[in-house]
Amino acid sequence: MPTLRTFANLWTLWDHPGAGPDEWTVSEKVAAVAAAGFDGVMGDPGTGLGALARAHGLAFIAFLRLDVTDDVTNALARCAAEQAIGVQVHLGWHDTAPDAALAAAQRLLTAARDLALDVVIETHRDTCTETPEKTDALCARYEAATGSPLPLLFDFSHHAVVKHLQPPFAPRLLADAERVRRARWFHLRPFNGHHAQIPVRHADGSPAPEMADWLAFVDALFALLHTAPQAECWVCPEIGPVRGGYGLAAFPPSWTQAVELRRALVSRWDARALRP
Repeated sequence: MPTLRTFANLWTLWDHPGAGPDEWTVSEKVAAVAAAGFDGVMGDPGTGLGALARAHGLAFIAFLRLDVTDDVTNALARCAAEQAIGVQVHLGWHDTAPDAALAAAQRLLTAARDLALDVVIETHRDTCTETPEKTDALCARYEAATGSPLPLLFDFSHHAVVKHLQPPFAPRLLADAERVRRARWFHLRPFNGHHAQIPVRHADGSPAPEMADWLAFVDALFALLHTAPQAECWVCPEIGPVRGGYGLAAFPPSWTQAVELRRALVSRWDARALRP
């Protein structure tokens, strides 16, 4: 059974605890991530975040937004220079042609091997993996071309919303069980079939009943990952802020929710581990 590791997306702390002069510094944010028990922090390379993360005992996970024409070797070299343990990539755009997406993925992952970096392509809106069908096609073409599976990071919320799924979510989102089992990186944002992010709690502090169906999905995912071959699974309790377009003004603060969500995910993983 893999070990569960958790990491925070630094954007979760945008405008926290308030916007403008009240917002924490990056150093304060990284200190809060460490104090909350996370194992890593994700953000842009070239900002000094790698050194700051290590100073607080955290792993640095780099994020890149790459067009198919970008110099991937230079971009990945910046991540390696900051000692990133992983690089998460939004590749291409919604209208990137399949041939261009395949060629970009091959260039990216060849450069990753040369630099000994763990690089994954995220399933995400407005990229070449924005739908299940585009993701499936790219995976099939990459494996046919290289003989290796395409390294993915799953953010299931995007595929759930684009397909407007009704619960239970697992039969559709985990249909390719082996592809999911092979994955090492996950963004676990609470969602339903019509909203890419739902609150963990309502603003009055009461538990959000919408979470029940999503937590049932998490249990199905964790049952699958407990049989995975890799040594570690890295999950991000992903709560987007209001400024990022995922949070709503009626939701509690994104950072508060992310910390609570991390505890819930760790608890469910550990409870699964204790079952016969």
